[in-house]
Amino acid sequence: MDGLGHPQANGPPSPDGPPAYTFPQRPAQNVSPRARGRGAPARRSDSDLDEEPYGYTKENLPPCSEHELEFIVPQATSYASGQKVRSPPLVVRNFRFRILCFPAGTSSAGGSAVSAFVEADPPEGLDPRWVFQGVKYQVVLVNWLDYRRSAHKVDSWNFSKEGIDRGWHEMVRTAELSQDTGWLGPNDSLCFRACCCVRQADSIAIGSEYNPRRETGYVGLMNHGATCYMNGLLQSLFHAGEFRHIVYSIDTEKDEKDDAAMEKGDPLDEGDISLIQALQNVFYKLQTSETAVNCKELMKSFGWDTTDAFTQHDAQELNRILCDRLEEQMKGTKMDGSIKRLFEGEMENYIECLDVNFTSKRTETFYDIQLNIKSERGHDLQTIEESLREFTADEMLDGDNMYEAEGHGKQRAKKGIRFVTFPPVLNLQLKRFHFDMERMDMVKLNSRFEFPRRLDLSQFAPGAGHYQLHSVVVHSGDVNSGHYYAYIRPNLDERWVKFDDDNVTFCSDFAAVEDNFGGCDLNTCNYFDRSPGELRHFQWPTRARIHNAYMLVYIREDCAEDVLKVPDPLQVNRRMVDRCNAEVRMLEQRRREKLELQTKIRINLVLEHDLCSMIGFWDYNIPSRRSFEMNRDQLVKDLSAQASAYLQVDANHVALFSLHMRSTARQVRFEFMPLDKTLRSQIPQVTSPHYDSSNPSLTVLCVAANGYEVSPAPLRWNPPAPSDRPEELSRWDEEQVVMLVVKYFCVQTRKIITLGCFYMPTTNTLVEMVKHKWVHERLQPFLDTQQVAPLPPNMSSAAREDGALTWECWEEYTEREVQQRNPRKTVKSERLWTGDILVWQQVSPPPEVAGEEYLLQPGQVAPTYPVNNVADLAEHQLNTIDVQVTLVDSKQPLCIDGVVMNGHWGPYRPSTEGGREEKPEDAALAKSPSAFTPAVTKELHMDLRWQQHHVVGVLAQAFDLKNVATAADPTPQPETFLWLFQSSPSNGEEPLPHSLNRTILKDIQRLAPYVPASAGKKPLNVHAVEMPFRPGVEPPEWAFGVRFFDSAVREVGSAICVLNANGTVEDLLTAVAPKIQPEWNITGPLRAMEVIDGLANVYRPQTLLRTLHCYGKFNMLYHCIRVEADPGAGMPPDQHLVEVHHCDRSSQQAFGQPLFLPAAPGEKVGSFKSRCKDRLGVSENEFKTWRLVRIGQRSGRQHLKDDELLEVSEEGSRLCLEHLHPNPSYARTSRYNKPLTIK
Repeated sequence: MDGLGHPQANGPPSPDGPPAYTFPQRPAQNVSPRARGRGAPARRSDSDLDEEPYGYTKENLPPCSEHELEFIVPQATSYASGQKVRSPPLVVRNFRFRILCFPAGTSSAGGSAVSAFVEADPPEGLDPRWVFQGVKYQVVLVNWLDYRRSAHKVDSWNFSKEGIDRGWHEMVRTAELSQDTGWLGPNDSLCFRACCCVRQADSIAIGSEYNPRRETGYVGLMNHGATCYMNGLLQSLFHAGEFRHIVYSIDTEKDEKDDAAMEKGDPLDEGDISLIQALQNVFYKLQTSETAVNCKELMKSFGWDTTDAFTQHDAQELNRILCDRLEEQMKGTKMDGSIKRLFEGEMENYIECLDVNFTSKRTETFYDIQLNIKSERGHDLQTIEESLREFTADEMLDGDNMYEAEGHGKQRAKKGIRFVTFPPVLNLQLKRFHFDMERMDMVKLNSRFEFPRRLDLSQFAPGAGHYQLHSVVVHSGDVNSGHYYAYIRPNLDERWVKFDDDNVTFCSDFAAVEDNFGGCDLNTCNYFDRSPGELRHFQWPTRARIHNAYMLVYIREDCAEDVLKVPDPLQVNRRMVDRCNAEVRMLEQRRREKLELQTKIRINLVLEHDLCSMIGFWDYNIPSRRSFEMNRDQLVKDLSAQASAYLQVDANHVALFSLHMRSTARQVRFEFMPLDKTLRSQIPQVTSPHYDSSNPSLTVLCVAANGYEVSPAPLRWNPPAPSDRPEELSRWDEEQVVMLVVKYFCVQTRKIITLGCFYMPTTNTLVEMVKHKWVHERLQPFLDTQQVAPLPPNMSSAAREDGALTWECWEEYTEREVQQRNPRKTVKSERLWTGDILVWQQVSPPPEVAGEEYLLQPGQVAPTYPVNNVADLAEHQLNTIDVQVTLVDSKQPLCIDGVVMNGHWGPYRPSTEGGREEKPEDAALAKSPSAFTPAVTKELHMDLRWQQHHVVGVLAQAFDLKNVATAADPTPQPETFLWLFQSSPSNGEEPLPHSLNRTILKDIQRLAPYVPASAGKKPLNVHAVEMPFRPGVEPPEWAFGVRFFDSAVREVGSAICVLNANGTVEDLLTAVAPKIQPEWNITGPLRAMEVIDGLANVYRPQTLLRTLHCYGKFNMLYHCIRVEADPGAGMPPDQHLVEVHHCDRSSQQAFGQPLFLPAAPGEKVGSFKSRCKDRLGVSENEFKTWRLVRIGQRSGRQHLKDDELLEVSEEGSRLCLEHLHPNPSYARTSRYNKPLTIK
């Protein structure tokens, strides 16, 4: 930095982006003092330029673009070092900048080089904390004779008041400045060019001391994962004062009970809180709180879980669902209909015949208008007015698409939508997310779309009047990820406020409106290396502006004052205020209790007697007999005093050890607690597996000196010899003494028991505890109670001097690793530390003897592995697994998302006979007309070391599958094969690889989704299907799964056929026709189709089999072909076949199998619905709730009324029957994106 605060900046040139902007050819302008922002000297003709021998001169450069500034400094050699000169400013978006140059260099450069900077020149009125983030800037000192030699620099910077300029101290050395070198032009002038690419408008740099309530009068909402879309919408609704008044005014049924609970100080069950109560709490806190508001309570009232909180959804979709749920809960109250009066508008769908006097009209209501950014014809729409005109444009129905007018036959007509009324609060959704037919994927449209601050809608509806812009909800990002925030004018005559989750700041008018139009920004580019011919066609690279308006809220001028009036919650609903205030007090009390808890720690005291009750390998969840609280700043010696008093033992005879996680081996072991340390220093790390930060505690082992009985408190002194005295453990030296947790492994019973704690000098050998009879003494009570097998004579002899010959010692190193230790070596040489765990056992047989048990015995289908030592036991427990196996019949009907096409459409009532609740899908399968064997589930004990053929053999024995090859029967006739799946075949997953001798069960477990044992589920689930061949067949043949459906769209049977993949659908129909049973009632010509996500793709007979979607998929039980009698066979020529799919009312997702029904000319919707009901066999009571809906790309979802004519004239439109999902538990947890719902 020099004395003027101009920092140096260096960076590589920016690569050129995609061309999108062409240099404008403007007439020359005279700018004093020779500065140009958008003009340029007159250019010569192209022919003159081509004949110019020096075509790379400065005058052949193109004119400046709209984001570029040129500044010519005359008499450059007359400037002194440190003398500066500034260009006139140029505004790019709302970033105003200028060139700051030092022709003779800055003081810090010693006048040795020309210096140039980009300097921000903010307009008046900006907050002093203004900042322009990520501005990419470029500075060029142009060479007059050869612009290719120009000094080009580019970099990025966050411009602010503190960092107002940025550039380079050394552009060109001043010694080189002359007209001969080209750095000086006419009149010894320097020529600079600078351009800026501004990513977004101004914002405010805030620090940790920033207080939104004090600065702006408003507070934000916390983001709980990916809930920014909800926060932006809630802020927009909150600042519509009339909507806030409506929410405040609602009295809920639970208020009296909750008020009584609050008065008693009882906590309110957050899980039971209603949606209205939660929304009231959020709005009241937004109005009164000093900090950002938590929305977890509201999300719970929605019925959301953690997955919902971390799933990005659509703000407009949430707005629609939220208003629907509020209206449902307000029915019958005094506020019933108030939301409709605020947000509901009315539109009319019409069809007017051109040649006869016939008109069809249907009135619909709307809560928002979805405006196209790209028209149906593919061109970009630029403004709201243009999009509304396209929305209401007529569509001509003529030619093959003529309208069937009742009583007049087919007629030419025009079809369209006209607005009748607009609501006081108008919500506009800009359809920036668009399905691209070329990419076959959703994309975000970032094209420029302008919206005014004052909107005149009088041309679209009579008396519509003018609307003022109130809120702009912005989406920044792409279709897969992004961020929502909102700009709001709480009062239309006030400043704009930006609400970005918990950050709330004032912002400029430009940042709220023009900055969110979308479009592209011109980027920086080094065009000085191009020839004059290339520059004639040069286009500037652009960068898409990924932040743009997504939702707009307009308020009608004549009612803006009433709509925006801020309600006084105390006057509107005093009971609500009292409840909210009581909850605030309760939360404050909890906060204080939590703060107090942070100063204390719970001590769980563990005795040696407690350790002796533990069996098996080490578990740090140790039972405790005594718990008490202590201050975290108390010393360990205070704890020792309490513990010795509890044990009635002298404090000098006690040593304390706390459970601690070692950082090296990640072991949880006991560690000595020095008496002069504080309890705070002994608290484990938060990441320790045995430490619960929500309920912090210390597990402390209290070890008494040898000679005290191992019993519950109080401990009695009972030494081996009456003259013995207790050792003073208070003088514990960690360098000289260790405390080990000692266990014993009984080979005969495969049981590990805990003998207790043994402390010894580090110089002693491990076998000392055997020689001094300590192991025998501690083992005797277990021998007396026959918990372990008796010791062999060579081990039980107390007189044996060398126990190392008969005893074997192991250390529990980690949960998965056991290491053998040498009993003859010392503790120090074996590198044992306090808290380490030793396990003694009898000497195991040599490995070659143990290996004999690996061989399969006659009749065995899977091996058993010996357990002769602690390591074998660890490996056995690590590999033993309970596998839940479900055997599925290959003829079981298709069950996708819990839907079985069985002709039953009401909710299933699973049976609870036998104490086990039946799954809804099992109840649905039981009602199927197909003949199949119900699935059978068994839990089997397996070993992860087994190979796949061992697993298959165990399954064959368990389910009595005689035709599956096993080690006991390797050549059954006829032979069948087991296909294994990680989940039900109806979930669409492919079968597991069929490599019997290379795959082990551990490999299958690795492929399975992780299921924690705490979830109550088994670690491994496998589905098995008995099939006539292995997965996959030899090319060119392929196996196809076929499912047969009757006229009522019920699955009545299935088959598997192997065909040449080069054949046709007609070949497949010919092959499966003989498999059709008479009772299935499938007669006449057949046709084939595939149904994917509830929508059908019907194939012609000539279609090649290898082009089908199911080709190449091994799971033909899921990727199957639907075969049925052709409903179009024999259909009258004036009728056409209509596909009607099923759609879930909550998630709007298609499911099940679609229905195909002929539609007669001029048929009414009511007649068509009745035929659908009869064909599907739906009961009259159930069908009352079903609705026929037309879904179009242009018109969206339209609920059809019974008296309307049935028509599917719009290209790409479909009909669906909207009703409740037969298995509601699957409605939200689909295989695909989780839909947004509010319960």
